[in-house]
Amino acid sequence: MDEGARTLRHACRSLDEFVQGLAEGESVSGMSPADAVWVKGSHHRHRAARSRLWAWAGWNTQLTLGNILDHVQAIQRTLVGEPVAIWSLVSLSRVVQEGAIRVCHLYEGGIGPEQRAVRIAAAWLNGAQQHQVAAKDVGAQAFPGADKIWEYAGRTVQRAGMSIGLNKKGRPSSALLGSVQEPFAVSLTNLAAKRPTHLPAWYRISSAASHSSVWMVAQAFAADEDDEPVMRADPEIVTASVLAVLGAFEDLVETLGTYHGTDPHQALLTVRRRTVAVLDRQRTWRHRAQEDARLLHGNDHL
Repeated sequence: MDEGARTLRHACRSLDEFVQGLAEGESVSGMSPADAVWVKGSHHRHRAARSRLWAWAGWNTQLTLGNILDHVQAIQRTLVGEPVAIWSLVSLSRVVQEGAIRVCHLYEGGIGPEQRAVRIAAAWLNGAQQHQVAAKDVGAQAFPGADKIWEYAGRTVQRAGMSIGLNKKGRPSSALLGSVQEPFAVSLTNLAAKRPTHLPAWYRISSAASHSSVWMVAQAFAADEDDEPVMRADPEIVTASVLAVLGAFEDLVETLGTYHGTDPHQALLTVRRRTVAVLDRQRTWRHRAQEDARLLHGNDHL
């Protein structure tokens, strides 16, 4: 458990240093050279608003990375606690995964500046729309300015030469620029399945833990000395949670490094070496557990 916490602590430091290095090397605010050329070549009526889209994407990414690191720090504290919690650990790793997937979706390689601009616009509008819903449900005093935030985002998107598409109920649901369209809401499950360092199965498992699905949570219950139900930490699940975080970090490093034109190779090697070390420790633990079981119960119980 302590080794897992140490691994994540070092991984957080490495990711933070890598991201800081990207910020220092940027020649144009938050944009890749190709995106910057596209914005610069836009009609003068759209240029400022399109630059604003990338500024929002950078701000959103900064907030998301902060949230990711905050949750990884919580995982570290959980791993060195007594007793070690189990499902909270899984749920925390899910937040890390989701944040990484959202950031990497915006900066995904292989898409052109036009599609990226529409994707950023859709993400911005989606967040502003959710802000409005929260203000309505919880109260405007808790989420002030929600309508103004939506109006500003919508105005910026339209000044960027885009339009806002409506769903069958007449509600805003997508951003459009010519034939390019991106929905506000995206399926994180589907996105996770497409990203090589994220395990779709773990994303579903973490969802079940976060929503207290009985079929999942029941697997961690055991009885203590007084025959009372207690939660028992499973080293296999602890390892999987740590690997989920490292996979998210690998995705962030590769995606952001490639987008900003910084070779991510060395940083990727660092993450992958830590991943291999975690797997080696898990194999060692599993072997020792099997040996202990053999000595205690004999071969019939293996």
